[in-house]
Amino acid sequence: MKYIMQLGILLAFWIVGEWISSLFAGIIVIPGAIMGMLLLFIALSTGILKETHIKETSDFFLNNIAFFFIPASIGVLAVTDALKGAAIKLFTIAIVSTFVTMVVTMVVTQLLTSARSKK
Repeated sequence: MKYIMQLGILLAFWIVGEWISSLFAGIIVIPGAIMGMLLLFIALSTGILKETHIKETSDFFLNNIAFFFIPASIGVLAVTDALKGAAIKLFTIAIVSTFVTMVVTMVVTQLLTSARSKK
């Protein structure tokens, strides 16, 4: 029963995020799932929601995250013929975005580490 309640909490944030996203669709396009994660982050940061309320279900999803990439991977494999002409562009985008992600992660980690050590 605990897992169902935790899943319900996570799904509620997702649904509210989808609803808010649909309200702002004409102004700015933010996927509902991202909006839901932002709301979840705000709820956890402000203490409205405690980590213990969603811990087990969240840990389950994080431990099995690879399974969520299987449908996307199969979708990419299904259109490999269409992607052959853009292979160099896609490879370049993958390399550049990986590098940018690593640099941003490094900078944010250093900022958070230095802020924590100052306390």
